[in-house]
Amino acid sequence: MEEEKKETKKKKNGGKHVMSVLGGKFLVKETFAKQFPFMVYVTLLLMAVITNTYIAEERNRELTRTTKRLNDLQVEYVQVKSAIMEASKQSVLAKKLAGTGMKEATEPLKRLETNDEPSNTVKP
Repeated sequence: MEEEKKETKKKKNGGKHVMSVLGGKFLVKETFAKQFPFMVYVTLLLMAVITNTYIAEERNRELTRTTKRLNDLQVEYVQVKSAIMEASKQSVLAKKLAGTGMKEATEPLKRLETNDEPSNTVKP
């Protein structure tokens, strides 16, 4: 019996609290006025946390976009480098220049040496 009374009393008190909040009566109580600065502080902290989370997510998205762009540029670099290496092969160049009358050098380069002193030096 006693337990049933406690349960019904809790239900009634719960109903009072809900009605107090819905009716706005809690706003005029003295306890609310005392706790109002603390509630403002907690609200500001929650807003700061939400803002920080939003900024962190935006930076994470930006980092992901930049990483994808970097990977694309690396692939493009490898492709261009490969194409340049292929185009600069001696056999490919010889085929491209065959119609212009230029021929591939078959003799090794020779170094020319002279025993003359340069003419721009001044002797004392």
